[in-house]
Amino acid sequence: MTSRAHNPAARWTFCHWCHHRGYHSRTDAKAVRKRHPGEKGLAVFVCPHTTGLFHLGHRPEALSSGRIDRHRLRHQAVRTERGHQR
Repeated sequence: MTSRAHNPAARWTFCHWCHHRGYHSRTDAKAVRKRHPGEKGLAVFVCPHTTGLFHLGHRPEALSSGRIDRHRLRHQAVRTERGHQR
């Protein structure tokens, strides 16, 4: 095995819809999150566009404040994706 196989920060795919790095497992994304010790609020979340990818980023303010829920957030992402395909 190469050294890349043991380094979760090196195992990612770029998501062209979200413009984030997409990690192939939640465990890899969590391991990379731990490497950012000063960053508060970083969350691991499922990519709404690509099945099997997990992103690392800040939660939307509307989600944190309770103005929208995860179901509505995902629905908005799917609707945005459909708009880009046309």
